[in-house]
Amino acid sequence: MSEKIRPEEPAAEAASRRVRSLDVLRGVAIVGTLLSNIWTFTAVSADAPLYILGETTESYVEPLANIVANGKFLALLSILFGVGMAIQFDSAVRHGRRWPWRYEWRSLLLLVDGFIHFALVVDFDVLMGYALVAMVVAPLLLLRTRWLVAATVLAGAVHLTMEFRRLLAELSLSASWQVEEMEGDEGGSWDEAGDLAFDSMPTSYFDDVAYRMSNFWELRQDVFVLAPPLWAFLFLCGALLWRAGLFKGDARAHALSRRLAVGGLAVGFPLSAWAYLSLPGQTHLVYLFRYTTAPIVAFGYLGLILILLRRRGGGSGFFSRRLADVGRTALSCYMLQNVIAIAAFAEWGFGLGPFGPLGTVLAWAVISALLMLFAWWWLRHFRHGPFERVWRWAVDAPFRRADQRRRERRNEDTKQKGTRNGSAAGAS
Repeated sequence: MSEKIRPEEPAAEAASRRVRSLDVLRGVAIVGTLLSNIWTFTAVSADAPLYILGETTESYVEPLANIVANGKFLALLSILFGVGMAIQFDSAVRHGRRWPWRYEWRSLLLLVDGFIHFALVVDFDVLMGYALVAMVVAPLLLLRTRWLVAATVLAGAVHLTMEFRRLLAELSLSASWQVEEMEGDEGGSWDEAGDLAFDSMPTSYFDDVAYRMSNFWELRQDVFVLAPPLWAFLFLCGALLWRAGLFKGDARAHALSRRLAVGGLAVGFPLSAWAYLSLPGQTHLVYLFRYTTAPIVAFGYLGLILILLRRRGGGSGFFSRRLADVGRTALSCYMLQNVIAIAAFAEWGFGLGPFGPLGTVLAWAVISALLMLFAWWWLRHFRHGPFERVWRWAVDAPFRRADQRRRERRNEDTKQKGTRNGSAAGAS
């Protein structure tokens, strides 16, 4: 059954299909992000070789999972964040609200939420970075599309410049280390430094919190320095894709989906696989693959998932509906998956693991199933997820009186218009 929107299809049904597609995409992004992060939680050795020819089948599991997931679903989540921003902008215009004041308040709340999540749960939370970048990007949606494209290109250029400068710096540093080794430098080795850092890791929950807070700036380098240009680029791409009608389901949207799927996967997957070939200097390209190659694959995933949804009834299948449940409770599920994982695998928690590659993937599958079960059960009883309920209340709180006055004026205008129309009809 195709999701193609026929001319006679009601607009409300078409809109419902678009929302369902976005929910499924968000669910895929949340579950896929967990597949990227689960390796950290289960403490798979970072010293294990990435690609070993002739080893057992299990030795291929981690590289394969990284090729599929590492950085890709976080990039997809970033694109969808930009789509959500564009939807908020359209809603503000439709209701006569000034942009981006309400959205800036929304971003400030997200910053607070991200700080709490960082302090109490995990050090690789992205919500703080999303909030700061959103504050800068949101006003740009007031621009005409051609200027928005220019801003997107600029953000992408800044990101690529930073990535290649960092790559050159790492290559230069590596060369200097090799010279020191050849000259017989007896300084501390990288492995010794790594062991020292590992030995200093916290062993209780409160030590864990104290460790993150005392190393706040060091642990936030990726979020505050490295990733913002990329996130700005992806947010703006998401907004442009929304303006281009990617989610409308018409012939133009189908063609755009195919171009994204073919281009993103054909270019991105070979580059991702290249990261796991045993080549000289490969370790210096890790960041380049995660922050530059992965977004290309994410655009391919976006197009592919939309194509599959259209061919399978727009997400009406059982698995699609469970992913849509996760997407509808995305903020809750994002934080819940980290809470479950950290409690299950931390030394101060249940202390499960460390797991090998197959065990790690199995742990991801179990936690993903728990998220789907939770989201399904919760949405049977409530309209919004637990954090989403608090979120909506906090976002709307400062604007309730203004919204009430706006509704009253609109109702008064409607009554006056009806009275004038009635008088005119009686006179005729």
